Amino acid sequence: MKITVFAQIQAHSGQSDALFNILKQLVSDTHTEAGCFEYTLHRSLDNANHFWMYEVWQSQAALEAHMASPHFNAFLAVSATFVKQVDIHKTFAC
Repeated sequence: MKITVFAQIQAHSGQSDALFNILKQLVSDTHTEAGCFEYTLHRSLDNANHFWMYEVWQSQAALEAHMASPHFNAFLAVSATFVKQVDIHKTFAC
């Protein structure tokens, strides 16, 4: 079953450009993962501090492998300084 993830990410004020660069690297690294069908970064036109990640994974196992990957964990360690809030919603097509 394909898993879709919608992640809303908010940067701390003044940290949006730094976070944007870190997110772009995460996207680049994630596109090489098995089971990743889509991993697209979006940035708000109205508020530069707001980002969305749209992800489609082959399975829950593929998503779990992504979350355990070295590059995702490196992202988590580095981004903690720049991220104010994250809301993650996982869905599947009905």
